[in-house]
Amino acid sequence: MSALSQGAWGTEAPPAAEVQWAYALVAALGYLPAAVEIAAATLRRTGMSTEAYLRKNATYLDPEGPGDEILGVVFGDALESLGQEARGVVQALAALPAAGVPLEVVAAAAGKPAPSAARPLQLLVHGRLVSLDQATQTYRVTPLVRAVARKDMVGDAERWDALHRGAADAMQALLFWTAAAEGRPEAAMRRRIAAELLAALDIAAFRDGARGADVLARALVDACTVLDLGLTSEVQQRLLDEAARLCGDALSELRERALAAIEGARRAELASKRRGTFGTLRATPAARERGRPGHRDVLRKAVRANAQRAAARSAPVEDDALRGAKELLARGALRLREGALEDAAAACGEALAAFEAAGDGRGQATALLLRGDLGRRQGDLAAALRDEERALSLFKAAADRTGEAMALLARGNLRLDQDDAQGAASDYSCALMLLRACRDRPGEANVLKARGDLCFREGDLAGAARDYDRALYILEGVEERVLSQLRSPPSGVEEGRGAGGRAARELLPQAELLRALGCEQAHARTWQARGDLRLRERQTALAARDYGNAILLYRDSGDRPGEAAALKIRGDLRRQRGALPGAQRDYEDALRLFEALGDGAGQAAVLKARADLRCEQGDTAGAALDYTRALALFDATGDRAGQTSVKSVLTGISHREDSPRPATAAVPR
Repeated sequence: MSALSQGAWGTEAPPAAEVQWAYALVAALGYLPAAVEIAAATLRRTGMSTEAYLRKNATYLDPEGPGDEILGVVFGDALESLGQEARGVVQALAALPAAGVPLEVVAAAAGKPAPSAARPLQLLVHGRLVSLDQATQTYRVTPLVRAVARKDMVGDAERWDALHRGAADAMQALLFWTAAAEGRPEAAMRRRIAAELLAALDIAAFRDGARGADVLARALVDACTVLDLGLTSEVQQRLLDEAARLCGDALSELRERALAAIEGARRAELASKRRGTFGTLRATPAARERGRPGHRDVLRKAVRANAQRAAARSAPVEDDALRGAKELLARGALRLREGALEDAAAACGEALAAFEAAGDGRGQATALLLRGDLGRRQGDLAAALRDEERALSLFKAAADRTGEAMALLARGNLRLDQDDAQGAASDYSCALMLLRACRDRPGEANVLKARGDLCFREGDLAGAARDYDRALYILEGVEERVLSQLRSPPSGVEEGRGAGGRAARELLPQAELLRALGCEQAHARTWQARGDLRLRERQTALAARDYGNAILLYRDSGDRPGEAAALKIRGDLRRQRGALPGAQRDYEDALRLFEALGDGAGQAAVLKARADLRCEQGDTAGAALDYTRALALFDATGDRAGQTSVKSVLTGISHREDSPRPATAAVPR
């Protein structure tokens, strides 16, 4: 009675008018705590009296009957008042294991975006059908409620199959959700939740009919071979065995992966070593063309983190001064990417002095290249050219052909800024020859992208497309090769082979392996350049997809200036195509990044573009506010052209005679 009173009326005892009917309701519910809580939540939400609730369900309630039947009546009545969306979400949650499930996984199971599933889940929590764990932000259903929800769907075979297909998609979304937190404080908590869900998963129901067996099989293999979730050897063995059965003969490649992982797990168990293995992360060209990241892009961060930890364990011992110089150089490169040019210059100068004191020629050349790039960005082309010429001579003295090619690439970029197209083309060609001779594929892709930019600038669109496509092909191939090596590390026989014997596959050194893993920025810039090319060719849909790929890779590599610029360009493109909500989202994301970077010019450009968008939407008040902010930023940065354009538009807006808005309209807007 206390639970009913607190849940329905918020008091320790029922109101005087409800006492008699409250006792009758508790008795009719068989004194089941779960049924009483759900009924109390329904009374509170609907405002129905206890008498009306009891009369409505008296025909179906049998106090002497089984508990699941009583709970089924209360459950059905609650869902009737919550709506059809809540029914679909709770059924999708019931098809998943009983462990805690995060919002993104529930949404994937229900076939909805996460924001669309949040509201029905909130209603279910208030209705006491679902519970929310605040610490982990996961949703749970009690075994009794889960059984009732499943019993409600038993007769509908089509719905049952659809729910299992959604559950298979949810297991794949679980891996994405887990990998997205790699390197953050909540990563361990997410791995634990994923391990609990996979350990509780009942796979027998997925063997019948078209219930997403292929999707679930891929998710199970990836869970055991890509992410280190801390699964016990018994659970890994069971999941991989089930994945091999689900694959059958239709998915021979995946079946081979599962069987190979089973063998690897068996060997690891025999050796008493608990270690994660890597799996192949594949993204089809069609998925790439649609701008979807695929497993490879979403899980790249997790793969890189594991590889870097392995490299740190086997890193050679270096002199303290040399290690400090390398740390300074890495800090300067990071500050340069973030746009903090003064901090980058200071770190670069200190690194150069440290390398000179240590007598490291390659380190000096690398620091000079970075300082040359910094001078180029600051507009001091003469100083940048001196640094790059000096770096080129140092790389030649050290017989470092890859470094020499990078210095030629930097000098070619500088010559392009000086309108010396012929000199830039010559440097690019020499760099390509050197890189192909030493088989540096990521470097070759960088030079091809730069040469494509030269062709694009000179109006040779066919040549630009050829170089961009070749660079993207190389970067995709490098990534596949790197991930293949991470999945199957070299054996002792392969490592022991020298120049006299040819290995079965070409292995990358550890340093080159990590360098190839960090080529997302070059990859992103190439996608963005091809988007610019397609925009010039008026292929707007393909350009938008290329910009989407660039944004994903910029975000993955932590290049916030690149991501903000690409978001602004895609927002402009979406606005031209009439996709105004998408354009507004891109502008808001870009503005947030530019504000975090303190880039006034970028903020002004985005604010002006968003103001133009708001004018098209008829929101003249919001547009005037954005124009005013943009004008202030243009004044601060000294952009006269921007000031003139914004002032002319503001004058036009101020002379419009808009009808007055009612005061309440400001609340929903």
